[in-house]
Amino acid sequence: AGDGKRHSHALLGIFDAIAPVANAALAKLAEGDRAGYDALMAPTVPLSRKIFEAPTEYYKAGIVFMAWLNGHQDHFTMVGGMQSARGICHYADIFRLADQAGLLANPDLAVSRMKTLLATAGL
Repeated sequence: AGDGKRHSHALLGIFDAIAPVANAALAKLAEGDRAGYDALMAPTVPLSRKIFEAPTEYYKAGIVFMAWLNGHQDHFTMVGGMQSARGICHYADIFRLADQAGLLANPDLAVSRMKTLLATAGL
């Protein structure tokens, strides 16, 4: 939303994962509805913090995980096995926070994929 002078410290890397909600929130802001913007964006903050938690350089695994959950790709595999840089609990938290933020485009698909990931992890 910025600081009133059109300046924001938003972390651009997260916008891929939160694009649908960010788009709706920015539309609210353009209409002058700051409360609507805040209501939409607030649930994305815990998700963003989780994806970017230390070690921050592994944030891409969370972005790819979100893309896979939402059906943008048919696998959750990264070059060099980078998806293994984060543990199953991390991904479970992302799944839960994405749901709370309204960022699971097809909840049935996301649940199915999450169950597959959990089974692969022995859970």
